[in-house]
Order: sequence, then C-alpha cells, then structure tokens
Amino acid sequence: MSGEKTLMRESDLHYIYDGTLDGFYCCVYESVYARAMPAVIEPEHEAQPSLMLETFVVTDAERAAKVRGSVPKKISRRSLELIETVFLSCLEFKEMKMLRYLLLGYKEGPIIDRMLGHADVAPLLAAERHLHGESHLLRGFIRFTDYDGVLAAVISPKNFVLPSLARHFAGRYNAQQFMIYDKTHKYALLHTGGRTEILRMEQVEFPAPSPEEKEYRELWKQFYKTIAIEARENPKCRMTLMPKRYWENMTEMAPLL
Repeated sequence: MSGEKTLMRESDLHYIYDGTLDGFYCCVYESVYARAMPAVIEPEHEAQPSLMLETFVVTDAERAAKVRGSVPKKISRRSLELIETVFLSCLEFKEMKMLRYLLLGYKEGPIIDRMLGHADVAPLLAAERHLHGESHLLRGFIRFTDYDGVLAAVISPKNFVLPSLARHFAGRYNAQQFMIYDKTHKYALLHTGGRTEILRMEQVEFPAPSPEEKEYRELWKQFYKTIAIEARENPKCRMTLMPKRYWENMTEMAPLL
C-alpha cells in the first residue's frame, strides 16, 4: 500500500462497515488512501446515531485482499495473526485500535513485533491473551448433552472463540456429530460427516433431555460432590479458576446458581 507513511490527523469521520473482517480491511484502505483518520469505526449493527460525518465503507474483495496482503509483506506475519485474532476479541473500540496498530506497523515495519509496551501495541496483545485464555478455559468447561446421538452444548463467551474451539473439538470428536452454540454472538459451530461449519443462528431451542441423559447429569453432579474435599473448600479460589460467568452452562454448577 502506498501513502501509509503520510501523517494523518484524527477527523470527525465516523466509518460504518458491515462487521466482517474484509469490511474492516476496507476501512483501513479508505483511511490510508483518503489520508483521513476516522474518529470512530463501528459495525453497522452496533452503530449509534452521531453528529459526526458518517461514511459507510462498502466491502470490496479486491481492496480487502490488497490490505491483507500488505500486512505480512510490509509489517510481519505475526502482525497479520495478531490482527485477525484481535478482530474476534471483545476488545472495546477494537477497530480503531487495530487501525492505529497497522498505521504504526506500516511506518515501523517488522520492529513492531518487539514494541510490546507501545500504547498502540499493548492493548492488542492483551486482547489476544484474553481470547486465547477464554478458549483454553472453555475446552474444559464445555458440557455436552446427548440428543439422540448428536452432542450439543451452549456457551456464553465474551470473545468469539468458536473458530478456536472448532480446531480442538473437530480433532477430538471427528467421528461424532456435535454442535456448540454461542448465545452471546448468535453463532453455532456444527460438525457432521467430518465437516465443520460456523453458521449464524439467532436462536436455538433444544429438546428436553431424555431420561437417560438426566441420569448421566445426576451421576456427573454426584461425582463432582464426591471428589470434593470439604475441609479444603475455597469458594473464592474456585471462582478464580472457574469464573462464575461460565457456571450457567456447566451441569455440576447449576444447583449453585
């Protein structure tokens, strides 16, 4: 990309885009080639009325590919990985922070990978750690229910972790049919016939668990109680290792809510 080293001052522009990664890359393209630094970048489903000059940035596959290709070429492969991970995170005002990171990267080049404490780098690294940490926790906290041979689970994550969970569970249960529904973001991870898809689903209603499934749930709750050491019970420590926001979807914790 040319022109990225031109100094840009923040304006009263309000970029609105379709919420996709390609759409964000098109916002970067618009900013660089128009030599304009927006004050806000928001996906259209979150955009609020404003007195700023609103510009809807249309998603263009060629422009998106040009920006995406420029990142490993002019900055680093690590930067591309970071950007595409943070895009899935719950980082507040992430689009503006990602834009500032990329503009810094276009200016500094690969050295940005070592600028860990920089104000335009550190927030993205923290968001990446948060997403990976949540994904790691959910690999252990997910509780599947058997619905006539199909395994299903519900999660309520802060970050969009389904792509990360897909790699883990598709490898672990490749021969199984399963679904993980993210009710925070309204998406479902579906795995059947060795194929995995992530699809938009506004709502999912599960059938009532079978008597056999109910029995297994009770056995799991009893197992959880049995292995507990009453004298060493530490609720505060438990909530540190097993944050309470995950409990609503965990079979053994339901009685405590």
